Amino acid sequence: MSAARTGPGPVVTGFDGSPEAGRAVRWAVAEAKTRGLGLVLAYADEAARESQLASMVEALKRSDPDLDVLAVVRDGTPEQVLTAVADETDAAMIVLGESHTGVFTRAVLGSTESGVTKTAECPVVVVRGEEPPPDGPVILGTDGSEQSAPAAGFAFDFAARHGLTLHAVHVARMPIWGPASEPLLGGPVLDPSPGLPQEVADELVARQLKPWQERYPEVTVETVHGFGPAAQALTVESSEAALLVLGRSDHGDLRRLLLGSISDDALHHAHCPVAVVRAQPTG
Repeated sequence: MSAARTGPGPVVTGFDGSPEAGRAVRWAVAEAKTRGLGLVLAYADEAARESQLASMVEALKRSDPDLDVLAVVRDGTPEQVLTAVADETDAAMIVLGESHTGVFTRAVLGSTESGVTKTAECPVVVVRGEEPPPDGPVILGTDGSEQSAPAAGFAFDFAARHGLTLHAVHVARMPIWGPASEPLLGGPVLDPSPGLPQEVADELVARQLKPWQERYPEVTVETVHGFGPAAQALTVESSEAALLVLGRSDHGDLRRLLLGSISDDALHHAHCPVAVVRAQPTG
């Protein structure tokens, strides 16, 4: 049973003065209070508006006087600053607001949230969509693999903390022609990954979920079979969810370039906050 690498340190959130960052801070504050942790607001000096940062810290101290809040301003890109601060503080998670880069920019340069999920060791939450329903389920994207095991642990823990149900969504792997979310990199390109018979995949998912169900018996679990491309199926399931939780493994650059990643697609299309939990290297 592989757990997510969540450190004992604070919740780290990026802040740049934008409305999206403000939403991320509010989400991070709520999660820090739920977990009894402190909050670090990290700011990249390349676009610094330090007066806004100071105002945000003061506002948080007035609204949540018992919350331990620290502001950090560093030189570097947002990705560099956030991952460095998270490493130094042994952060429980990083929380980001969604960016609004277009398809071409994402295809060529990527985005802050995509970059952070590739490099951060701790879970990364990207606050997307409208305000999620207070009683919406936690959606776990799983295929029963070792790479998705830490995400399962994070999802069960989050559901238990917030008194939510958990929907374990499994999409049978199938050949995908061209990356639907990145038409500039279009195919036809056939995903060489072999599929599994449905009953075998179901057994793998059930085996993965069992120890977490035993550890968190208060969490009600429903298994959902998704249809179509995985990212699309998960995006549909996210429409009424409180949180979508996905694993991430380090595939080769060529496969990532040609097919994209389910995590990247969800980061740009999901209707609710998305947690990406990176699988730790083995061996």
